[in-house]
Amino acid sequence: METYDLMLFRWINGHHTPFWDWVLWGASQPWSWIAVLVAAYAALLVRAKKSDVGGRYWWWILLAGIGLSFLVSDQVSVHCFKNVFNRLRPCHVLARVRMFRTECGGQYGFVSSHAANAFSVVSFLGLCAMRMPKVNKRGWLLFALLLLWAVVVGYSRPYLGKHYPGDVVGGALLGGGVGALVYWMASMILRRISEKDLQ
Repeated sequence: METYDLMLFRWINGHHTPFWDWVLWGASQPWSWIAVLVAAYAALLVRAKKSDVGGRYWWWILLAGIGLSFLVSDQVSVHCFKNVFNRLRPCHVLARVRMFRTECGGQYGFVSSHAANAFSVVSFLGLCAMRMPKVNKRGWLLFALLLLWAVVVGYSRPYLGKHYPGDVVGGALLGGGVGALVYWMASMILRRISEKDLQ
């Protein structure tokens, strides 16, 4: 009896078109990630108000937060999940898995590092966009666009045959938690800086 996870994988992996092949393959490539993150970083910097307390530290806090979110989610997804649960990727165990311009990759798939990394950065940047005082009230729009991008990245993993949907959901939850934690750390740092500037 197939599990829902397996049935959903077969459905996603079995429904494809030439157009979505290229779109979803591109969503998994490093150059597309760099383009999205550079655009989001620039958008947050542009919207930052120079008069805000701690504003001169904004650029490096954002940059450090992006890097830390990515690094922590990537390492945790591998060392605390993949190497612990040892769940084989579908492309290693299933017949007739469709893959487009990609190879199966590492042996284990739970959780998806692509999903964890995308959602961690999106969580951090989205919270910055909506909650930090340097960004105007339209921060939710940037968050929504970044979240859409992360969902596309996540969907690309079973579409390309690399992960089960459950791997993606697990990675998204892990990444969201990591990004929120990094945001909390960044907000604490900004609060300390603000308190010192006011003294």
